[in-house]
Amino acid sequence: MHVFQRYVLFLLGIVSMGLGIALTTRSDLGTTPISSVPYVLSLALPLSLGTFTFLTLLLFVFLQKLILKKDFPFIQYAQLMIAPLLGMSVDLGMYLTSFLEPTFYLEKIGIVVIGSFFVALGVTLQIEAKTVMNAGEAIVHVLANRLRKPFSSVKIYFDWMLVLTGLLLSLALLGGFYGIREGTLIAAFLVGLFVKWIHFFRTMIHRHFFLKGSE
Repeated sequence: MHVFQRYVLFLLGIVSMGLGIALTTRSDLGTTPISSVPYVLSLALPLSLGTFTFLTLLLFVFLQKLILKKDFPFIQYAQLMIAPLLGMSVDLGMYLTSFLEPTFYLEKIGIVVIGSFFVALGVTLQIEAKTVMNAGEAIVHVLANRLRKPFSSVKIYFDWMLVLTGLLLSLALLGGFYGIREGTLIAAFLVGLFVKWIHFFRTMIHRHFFLKGSE
C-alpha cells in the first residue's frame, strides 16, 4: 500500500470514528468512553463536543511528552494535526445526525450499536493504515509500555478512568450525572467486539479470495 493510500485510509478511519461517537451520543444513552470527559464539558460550557475532543487529545499528547521526555518520537508530533481532524469529524457527525431524536428505548439501543460499529471500523482503518496513532490510542500505548502491561489491559483501565473523570466532572459542574449512562458501558463492550469481528471477516475474505486467486 502506497503512502498516499495509507493516509486516505487513516482519514476515513478518523471520519468513521467521529461519526460513531456522534451516533452514540445521539442515542441519549450516554456517549463513548473516550468522549466521556469532552461530552460532559460540552454540556457545562459553551463549546462543542468536537472542540473539547480536540482539546482532550492535545492533553493526551502533552502527557505522552511528559512521560517520554526526550524519548518522544518526533513523528508522533503529527498527533497534533490529527487532533483537530477528529474534533471536526465529531462535530460533522453531530451535524449530520442532528435529525435523530429517538424516543423508544430499543431505538436508542440500536443507535448505540450502529455508533459502536462505526467507532470500531474507524479504529480498524487507522490500525490498517499503519501511520500515526491518534492521541487517544497513543497515550494508552505509552502507558502500557511504561507499565509493562498488555495494551488491552491498560486500555480497559484507561477507559474506566475517563468514565470516572466524566462522572466527577458532571457532578461538580452540572450537579448530577449527565452524559454517561448504560450506552457508555454498551459501547465500551461492543467496540472491542466489533473490532475483533471486522478483523476476522477481513482475514477470511483475504484468505478465501485473494490468496486463492494467486494460486
